[in-house]
Amino acid sequence: MYELEDKSVQLIVTSPPYFNVKNYEVENIGSIDSYSLYLKSLRQIFQECYRVLADGRYICVNVSDVISNKKKYPIPAHCISILQRCGFKYIDDIIWKKPSGRKSGKCSGAAKRFGLLIQHPYPMYYYPNVVYEHILVFRKDDFDFKSVTLAKKEKSKIDIRYAKLHWSTNVWEMMPETRKGHPAMFPEALPRALIELYSFRDDTVLDPFLGSGTTTKAAYDLGRNSVGYEINNGYLEAIKKKVNFSKEPDSFKIINRKRGETCEL
Repeated sequence: MYELEDKSVQLIVTSPPYFNVKNYEVENIGSIDSYSLYLKSLRQIFQECYRVLADGRYICVNVSDVISNKKKYPIPAHCISILQRCGFKYIDDIIWKKPSGRKSGKCSGAAKRFGLLIQHPYPMYYYPNVVYEHILVFRKDDFDFKSVTLAKKEKSKIDIRYAKLHWSTNVWEMMPETRKGHPAMFPEALPRALIELYSFRDDTVLDPFLGSGTTTKAAYDLGRNSVGYEINNGYLEAIKKKVNFSKEPDSFKIINRKRGETCEL
């Protein structure tokens, strides 16, 4: 991420492409057939995330197991190991629980696994439907609470009544996103919660897999700055629409970077 200086962002919220189960329309790390190469690519990206994240700040990664070609891949477990090897400190594993009975939408076959037991009501046929994903929370070194002024803390104060209702445990119930335009979109409530809980107003939030721009929209609505990277130009209009780029063009900059050339849009 050449545009970003060392330690220049205060929070990272992202959801990497899922291994070998989604059509993202352009070739990306989710298109890699080799699981070991997929994990290697994730490590390269998370190492760069470590470089640009400020000391004491958080990275939150939404991932889940994936079922591809009848094989289950433990991506959250491997991501934990990768992030630790990059230097991050493991803080929490928050479970995003979706309403039972709804399709997962991200893990191929995950919402249909229990059907096998219905067809064969005998031992050894049990495979439960998957209704959750992981939000892995890591921190870069320790946070210095004295580095933030009281005025900034008060400006970013969290609504405790809402927090008690929705965030008091490490299981968060959220409806999955149903809008079209991206094959694996997380709900806006997810980045909003993480941005409120792990950043202050006027901080900069990074999403290295921006997709349709949900993290940027949440950051903007909560008074944060944001930076996002997306290699699919087809999502550009969706991003601009989601963050009201046309209404406030002076607040946004879009850089189209290809090998050997960079231009602003």
